[in-house]
Amino acid sequence: MNDTSPFFSPISPDGLASYLDRIGYEGDVATSLSCLEALHLLHPQAIPFENINPYLGLPVRLDQGSLMKKLITQGRGGYCFEHNLLFGAVLRKIGFKVRSLAARVLWQLPAGKIMPRDHMVLMVSLHAERYLVDVGWGGNTLTKPLLLGNDQMQATPHEPFKLQNCDGIYTLSIQLNGEWEPMHQFGLEEYLLPDYEVISWYLNQHPDSLFVNHLMAARTTKSERLALKDDQFTIHPTNGVTEKKRLGTPGEVLDVLQDRFGIRIPEKKALIDRLRQRVF
Repeated sequence: MNDTSPFFSPISPDGLASYLDRIGYEGDVATSLSCLEALHLLHPQAIPFENINPYLGLPVRLDQGSLMKKLITQGRGGYCFEHNLLFGAVLRKIGFKVRSLAARVLWQLPAGKIMPRDHMVLMVSLHAERYLVDVGWGGNTLTKPLLLGNDQMQATPHEPFKLQNCDGIYTLSIQLNGEWEPMHQFGLEEYLLPDYEVISWYLNQHPDSLFVNHLMAARTTKSERLALKDDQFTIHPTNGVTEKKRLGTPGEVLDVLQDRFGIRIPEKKALIDRLRQRVF
């Protein structure tokens, strides 16, 4: 195994074992496509997307020790930087060649609105092929690596996706209800930990940040996708009708976070107070 990188802190052998136990992976640990696909499928099922720290004004730390403590030991989740920095460290430890990238979000934006490159994705090179890897998008996160250089529809265990390349800029789209919806754009320029720390600080601190103003969580299971925004809980079955529920109290929100998203909630009183201030 080769986990050397001059740009990102390595994960320890014990850390790798703890991660594999957290996501429930029991297969061979090897630089193979089957291993990569299995890890990619299990990660978003076991480790939820959530922004409780920014919502409560708590720091989001991106060093490897903090990521392991929060996402593995404490049974928490996080947003894209936390997920993909941890996942990238795991893949490097196993021996995969990983490049860290940044994407410009397009999802549900009005025409002409330009966002910064504030979403982290990974590119994994394996057997002369390159794959888009991303376990940190949230509600419609990938559940399978996508092959770069293939502009046709690519099936996943959940929705179909498509990657289109225009002069070195890739656009990721998802098919929902028969329509293609753009999610984000990215190039292949490598981003390093300090780049992500600057962007993450902005998302975690700016008074207009979505993560500061709204409580969000997402989790993908084998048969459905779960999403929470403030008091709106949504269940998207893989094959079925979407169900939306309006939660009536902060206590119901906490119950959903714990029972459906599997999040061990820190600062329960502070979260209840924040919800009462912002939502209820």
